[in-house]
Amino acid sequence: MGAGTRRVAVQALVVLLLAGIGFLMYKIGREFDVIIDNGTVNIDGARYEAMDYGMVIIDGDEKKGFNMWAKDRVIKKMIGSEHRLSIQIMNEDDDSVVKTVERGITLGFDQRAMMVSIPAVIGDAPGILTPNPLYSPGPAVVPDEGSGAPDTAGDEIPQDEYPIGDISP
Repeated sequence: MGAGTRRVAVQALVVLLLAGIGFLMYKIGREFDVIIDNGTVNIDGARYEAMDYGMVIIDGDEKKGFNMWAKDRVIKKMIGSEHRLSIQIMNEDDDSVVKTVERGITLGFDQRAMMVSIPAVIGDAPGILTPNPLYSPGPAVVPDEGSGAPDTAGDEIPQDEYPIGDISP
């Protein structure tokens, strides 16, 4: 192998190594918008009821834990794709922990906005992570004033029940 060929091979290896490091850093440092949802859901024909009151802890950081009541939704920014949820179902009267459920989640590489269903986590359902229903990656379309299209800005999304539907391949 000549000096020129070895040099090109080393340069190609360095470029591939740097591309691999760049991809790894992107995966580790990527930020996701995650909705933590405590609404009743139907997944694959099974109904999972919202917890009445509890605390959600992400990645074991109790200082950043937050309380949730039935029908609550909280948006959290999560960095990286691997996370651990700990849900403490609590008694409203004395804040004692009735049950603790832990589950790991892996956020998809191709989606920036996801929704986690707390009742599905508690019920050990197969589909706890779904695309965020409030996130649309496409461009925003604003109707012209004279177009006759209804203005839906600021409309509330009903929070009684969130049918996720079949999550089968």
